[in-house]
Amino acid sequence: MIALFKLAGALAFLFLASFATANAQGKKQALLTADRLVFTSGYNTLNASGNVIIQFGTTRLEAQSIHYDRYNNTIRAEGPLQLTDGERVTVLASFAELTGDLKQGVLKSARIVLDSQMQLSAVKFVRKDGRYNQLFKAATSTCSVSVAEPTPLWQIRATRIIHDEELRQIFFESAQLRIGKVSIAYLPRLRVPDPRVKRANGFLVPEVVSSSYLGAGFNAPYFITLGDYADVTLTPYIYSSGIATLGFDFRRRFVSGALDATGSISRDPLSANLWRGYILATGNFKLGNGLRSDMQLELVSDSTYLSNHGVDSKQRLESYIQLSRTERQSYFGAELAGFHSVSTAISNTTIPWAITDATMRRRWQPAMLGGQLGFSLSTSGFVRRDTTDITGRDGVRVSAVTDWRRDWINGSGVIFSTQAEIHGDRYSYSQDTTNPTAVTNVTPIAAAGFRLPMLRNSEKATEVLEPRIQLVWTPGNATTVPNEDSQLVEFEASNLFSLNRFPGIDVYESGARANVGITYSHRSTKGARLEGVVGQVFRLTDPGQFPMASSSSGTSSYLVFGGQLSLPSRLRLVQRMVFDTSFNIARNETGLFYKKGNFNMESSYLWLVSGAAGNTTTRSDWVVDGGIDLGNKWRTEASWRYDFINATTSEAAVALTYRNDCIKVDLSLSRQFASSSNVAPSTSLGLQVSLEGFGSRADSPAYNRKCADF
Repeated sequence: MIALFKLAGALAFLFLASFATANAQGKKQALLTADRLVFTSGYNTLNASGNVIIQFGTTRLEAQSIHYDRYNNTIRAEGPLQLTDGERVTVLASFAELTGDLKQGVLKSARIVLDSQMQLSAVKFVRKDGRYNQLFKAATSTCSVSVAEPTPLWQIRATRIIHDEELRQIFFESAQLRIGKVSIAYLPRLRVPDPRVKRANGFLVPEVVSSSYLGAGFNAPYFITLGDYADVTLTPYIYSSGIATLGFDFRRRFVSGALDATGSISRDPLSANLWRGYILATGNFKLGNGLRSDMQLELVSDSTYLSNHGVDSKQRLESYIQLSRTERQSYFGAELAGFHSVSTAISNTTIPWAITDATMRRRWQPAMLGGQLGFSLSTSGFVRRDTTDITGRDGVRVSAVTDWRRDWINGSGVIFSTQAEIHGDRYSYSQDTTNPTAVTNVTPIAAAGFRLPMLRNSEKATEVLEPRIQLVWTPGNATTVPNEDSQLVEFEASNLFSLNRFPGIDVYESGARANVGITYSHRSTKGARLEGVVGQVFRLTDPGQFPMASSSSGTSSYLVFGGQLSLPSRLRLVQRMVFDTSFNIARNETGLFYKKGNFNMESSYLWLVSGAAGNTTTRSDWVVDGGIDLGNKWRTEASWRYDFINATTSEAAVALTYRNDCIKVDLSLSRQFASSSNVAPSTSLGLQVSLEGFGSRADSPAYNRKCADF
C-alpha cells in the first residue's frame, strides 16, 4: 500500500509539473501533495483529497480537495481553502476555480488577510493575472471578529474593492465608513496602501483641535514621498477664528547626513501682521577626513507667533553652522551663530545677534614631565545691532592656553595630583570709549589635590569613601575687561572642584582657595546604587567677584550637596542642594523618577533664590508628569506645574488614549495659566482618531504613516 501511494505521488508530481511548466513558459514547476490522489488518463483529470497542497512559485494553495482538468488547464478546489502569495498576502475561501498557474480564477465567500492585520471579505472574489484581486460586495477592517461579536468596531463597505499586489495599493468604489452598524461617511472613490507599504502618498490621520487664540480647528495632513530618501508632509489648518495655516514637515536623508525642516505660514486676521509664519531646520553631514558639519536655522515672523499657534514656548531663537573634527589627541571646532529674542523683556538691539567662535586643541603625554600636556588656541567675536557707545559694544578675543596635569599614588593609597595652566587672552573692542585700545591678560593657575579613596567590600555591597582637598591659586588680572560671557554664575556640586567657576573666560576666579569635599558611593549586589558629594570652598580673602546669590561669595562659600539613589525597582532619586552659612536651604533641586509595569512618573521640585542663575525673582516650582494604563486598553497621562510663590497652578495638561487592535483615539487638554512677558494664558484641546492598520503598518513601533487618497 505504501508503494502505491508513493507511485501515485510520483505520477501526480510529473503530471502537474508538465502543465505548470507549459503555463509558466518553461520556467516554473508545480508541486502537489495530498493524502489521496486519483488520476484518470482517459479524461486527463486528477482528483486529490485530504490536506491538499499545491506550490507554484511563491503561490501556495491549500484545500480539502481539488479537481484538475488538464485539457482546460483549470483547478476546482473545495474548501475551506487557503491561497497565499508570498509571506504577507493570504486568501481564505470556501470554493475556488483557478487556472493551472493559480494566477486567475473565481473564489466564493472569500477573505484576504494582508500582513496579518487588514482583512478584506467579499461574496465573490476574482483573481486576475496573479496580480489583481477583485472583491464584489466587499468589506474591510482591521478589527477582530468573533462569533460573539460578529460586527467589527469599524469597517469600510464597498461595491467593489481591487487589490493590486504589484503596486501594493487597494482601491475602493462606492465606499461607506461604518462605526458598528451605522454608516457615518460616503466616499465615491478611495485608495490606500496595503500594510506592507512603508511610505506612500496620501492623507494622514486628521485632527480636531481647539485653543483660546485660534478657536476650534481641523487639520488634514497630506504625506508626499520624494523618492526613497525624502518626503514632505503638508498640513492645512482651518480655524473658526478665521485663521488659515499651511504647515510643512520636510525630511531628506543622505549617505553622509540628514536634513529636516518644519514650519508654517498663516493668514491671521487677529494679528497686526496679516501674514505670519516660522521655519525651524536642522542638518548634519559627515564631510570626510573626520570632519562633521551641524547646522540649525530658526526664523519667525514676529515674537508671539510660536506661542499663539502652540508651536513652542522658547524665548530665544538660535541659528548656527558648525564644523568640527574630533580625534584621539586633538579637536577642532568652528561656529557661526546668530540669536534673536522673542521675549519683550530682552531687546534684540543690545544682545549680540552674531557670534563667531573657533577652537583648536591638542594633547600629548610627554615622557620627561609625565602626565598630560595640552595646548589650545581659540578666537571669538560678537556683533550687536545697537550703534550706541558701550551698549552697542562689539568685540574680538584671541586666547591661548597651555595646561599640564599629573597624578601620583603613594604606598598608603593617597592620590596626589597637580595641575598648572597659563591663559593668554587679547581683547579688542569697538563702539566702547571705556576700552579704546586692545587689552592683553596673562593668567596663570596652579592647583594641587589630595584624595584618599577608602574601599570596603562585603558580600552585600561595595562602598567607596573619598575625602578630597584641592588647593588652587590664581592671581588677579591687572587689567579688567567687560564681562560678556560670564554673567550667569552657579555654584553646585558638579563644579565644586573646578579651577574656574565662571562659565566663560572674560573673568577668572582669583585668589587662593581650598575646595574641600567628600564623595561616597555604595553599590549593592542586588543592583541598588547610592552616590553623593558634599563640599565647600574656603578662601584666604574675599575677591568680591561673586554676587551673594551665586552661593560662592565671601571667604567661605555655601555648602553644596549632590546625590543620586537608584533602586532595582526602577526608582531613581536625584538631589542637589545648597545651604547658606546659617544652614538654611538657598537652592534645592529634587528629581524623582519611577517606572514599573504600566505606570511611570517623573516629579521635580525647584527652589531658587532671587539672583541665582540669572533669576530676577525667587522661584519655587513643583512639576509632576506621569501616565498609567487603566486597563481595558485605556491609558491616561497628565502633567502639572505649581508655583508656590504665587500659590497658583501655572501649567496643567491631561491626555486620554484608547487603543485596541483596530482603532486609536487620542484626546488631550492643556492649560497654561501663568503668562510670560509676551504670552497670554491659553487653553488647547485636541482630538485624533486613527484606524489602526488601515493604510499603515501597525506592527512597526517606528515612524507609522497612515495615509489614504480621496
